[in-house]
Amino acid sequence: MTEEEKNCIEQALRFLSLREHNKAELKTKLKAKGYEDSTINTTISFLIKDGSLDEERYIRVFVRSNNKRHPEGKSILYQRLIQKGADKEKVREVLEDIYTEEYIRELTQEAKEKLIKRGKATDSKALKALLYKAGLSDKYL
Repeated sequence: MTEEEKNCIEQALRFLSLREHNKAELKTKLKAKGYEDSTINTTISFLIKDGSLDEERYIRVFVRSNNKRHPEGKSILYQRLIQKGADKEKVREVLEDIYTEEYIRELTQEAKEKLIKRGKATDSKALKALLYKAGLSDKYL
């Protein structure tokens, strides 16, 4: 392993120690630090093999964190994750696993409570509109 590869791995681990990243985010950040594509690719491969970089873990953490702040439906989170460069197939797979009927019901109730608490859902019509905007259905109200 070259000195540049060691430095790149160390930099990548510093990024990963702050929060989970997907491959695309990490590549962008390492590129901005001046590392060559070949070094970045070697680093990404190394981190995937040793478990430091895991696309599924990134998606699960992102969904959990996002929904804690403001609950959203599967279709909206799919779009957010794709915009962040997450692997489309892995996103579909993980979201399908996470968004069970029970989870959607709980998420809808949490969204309802937050919207009412914030004074945004002044009546049932407004509540339904805000739920739809968040990619959720009033089916679980």
